[in-house]
Amino acid sequence: MAGREQWSVQTIAEVFKRFGKHIDAEHHNKAYKKYKILCDHANYLAKRDFETHEYLKSYYEENGENYPACLSDDQKQACLPLYDFLCSAETMLDLTKVWPTYVFLVEVYNKQNKSSKKSGPHIKQTDDFIPHILQNMKSCMDTETWKAAETEYFDLIQRQEQMKRDPDLAREKELWVLNGDVAAQKFLDNIEYMDRALYITIKEALQRNLEGSQATWCQYGSLLHSSELLGRSEEQKTRRHENEIDELREKFEELRMQNELKSQEIEELTTRLSQVASQKVATGNPNHTDLSDSNRPTKIGERFSELYDNEWTQLFESLQSELEDEKERIIKLCNCVQMAYKFCKEKSAKQLEELQTWTIKIMSYCQNQKEETSESKDIVEMKKDALCHLLELRKQCCSMSLPNIHKMFKESFIFLETNDDAILKDNEAYLKACVEICWFMCIQDPPMVLIIPEKGETIDKKLFKMYKTSGDTVDICVWPALLLSEDGSVVCKGHVLPQK
Repeated sequence: MAGREQWSVQTIAEVFKRFGKHIDAEHHNKAYKKYKILCDHANYLAKRDFETHEYLKSYYEENGENYPACLSDDQKQACLPLYDFLCSAETMLDLTKVWPTYVFLVEVYNKQNKSSKKSGPHIKQTDDFIPHILQNMKSCMDTETWKAAETEYFDLIQRQEQMKRDPDLAREKELWVLNGDVAAQKFLDNIEYMDRALYITIKEALQRNLEGSQATWCQYGSLLHSSELLGRSEEQKTRRHENEIDELREKFEELRMQNELKSQEIEELTTRLSQVASQKVATGNPNHTDLSDSNRPTKIGERFSELYDNEWTQLFESLQSELEDEKERIIKLCNCVQMAYKFCKEKSAKQLEELQTWTIKIMSYCQNQKEETSESKDIVEMKKDALCHLLELRKQCCSMSLPNIHKMFKESFIFLETNDDAILKDNEAYLKACVEICWFMCIQDPPMVLIIPEKGETIDKKLFKMYKTSGDTVDICVWPALLLSEDGSVVCKGHVLPQK
């Protein structure tokens, strides 16, 4: 062996790594399965039986120089697939340091098997002694304790069956059983089980020295161990699920942030596209919407609806202390928004006319326009082309107009007179909102339109919702309907109180 130029390996695991690819898969898998069984037994023994482990360790050290010549037939046959695998590997590798490990693992395995044969009937999982003891103890125990013991037994059996369905847990259970009475007794010394009904029942059977009570005791310990194995597995699964949930939450948050950034990018690109498109659309097209405009018709419709839900409702309730009649309050509030719209319509028309006039004067350096010349005709034509820019300019500068528009409306329209501070506050908020929204309606191109039906008209259900009651004929208008333009589509439905 020394004359060969072979790769020297230290462990069986290294043999599998270097030689495993040179044999067929079936041979490799059988050998590796046997190797894992030997390792599991050795690992379990190292944790559970220190005395036996030390004995086998000494055995390995004393005979380490004599291998592989001293391998017995029993040692070869104990794990034949693994032995054959190592023999095949020896044609390519130097296994001088591997064979002692193999013998040591085989000796551990053989010693545990011998120990298990002496451990008694309780290690056979097909035997069931507890029902026999429960039946014998039924007359000796109070009914409540006995039933609780029986229930606990059935629960433990069910949990053990669940445990067996998990290959890893079943394998660990097989290794635990090899320690027999010692493992069961150590498990039963746990104080947390001593108050259980089944524990008390079996303990009483032991004291009475009933036949099979010792085996029952060991079976009970085995069932408790199975239950604990399952519980530990369930806790691990729960922790894994919690970790997975945490990971999913983090992933969700990451995707949410990415989506938010994408949404911002889309909104920005949409705004840019809308700005480019708006320059190419003809003036006066109500179906064209500039998405970059925060005061576009759809947004105005939303704010007009919110005005009814919020400021209108607040003032309507505040006025009740001074104006008990509901219809009078409704008429007063509807009249306010109607007057605000009329006022803004007149002022916006006048403002646009002045914008055109002054633009023509400034751009043409004209001092007066009493005489119409060929040049003035060209100016008129230019005004038509530039109108869309004037309208856009007015929208962009609308915040400059609002304070004075609001002030002029308050001076020209007296809504109510009261000394109640709460009503005055609500009234101010309502008037300001009415003027602001109506102004935005009127500076659209074309202007948006309010529809207020008269008493006795047939209710147009495409335009209006019913207020409190149903009917077909208008009694009073509660809130106007809002159209995109004259004869345009409905942006916001109004409300009417039908006649009874």
